Amino acid sequence: MPVTKLFILGNLTVQSSWVAFMVACVVAYCAVRMRFGKRHAERLSDALFTVLIVWKFSVILTDFSTVIQSPLTLIYFHGGAFGFILGVLFVIGKSIVERKRKPLDTTGLWAMFTGAVTVQVVYQVLMVLLNEGERLAQLVTVILFVVFAVFFWVHTGKVGEWFWQLALLFMAVHMFVAAFQPEGLSGTSFIVTAIIGVFFVVHGRRLEERL
Repeated sequence: MPVTKLFILGNLTVQSSWVAFMVACVVAYCAVRMRFGKRHAERLSDALFTVLIVWKFSVILTDFSTVIQSPLTLIYFHGGAFGFILGVLFVIGKSIVERKRKPLDTTGLWAMFTGAVTVQVVYQVLMVLLNEGERLAQLVTVILFVVFAVFFWVHTGKVGEWFWQLALLFMAVHMFVAAFQPEGLSGTSFIVTAIIGVFFVVHGRRLEERL
């Protein structure tokens, strides 16, 4: 959903998308901690923090000349959509390297997947609530993501084929929703879902083979 509202916090202007993402991260942390425990919640928070750090400092890649001329740019700017996607890819790559040495167990995989889904669902719903937009797109976004969230939560933690099937369903739901949104399938949010979805489908299939 497009950003149509800004929040003024002192001398700082904050986009509604930032507010939605930060609240989504907090909700996801609480959800994972409640369902899977503190250790997995902290692992999720580390992953989310890494995404934010890469996103913030990726401005060095997207606007190198400006950073060289004015280093304070690092404080006020970020890498935009490119930087955020780069952050997600960095975390996934880091996870793949780490898991080759120590494979993620079933609970850990479910915990990370739950966190990713929760962030996306809460973010999408808040973007509808905090911004103006086409009524149909807003209704489709809220209804489908909320229904999926409930369905997902009921099946969270179950072993077997449910894992990778839910990852596929996650991508399918967002693809359908994105078709109603202004940015369509080229939107950053859907691209992130597609990347995360593929990652969990692959790991879900491997999980099923080990069971």
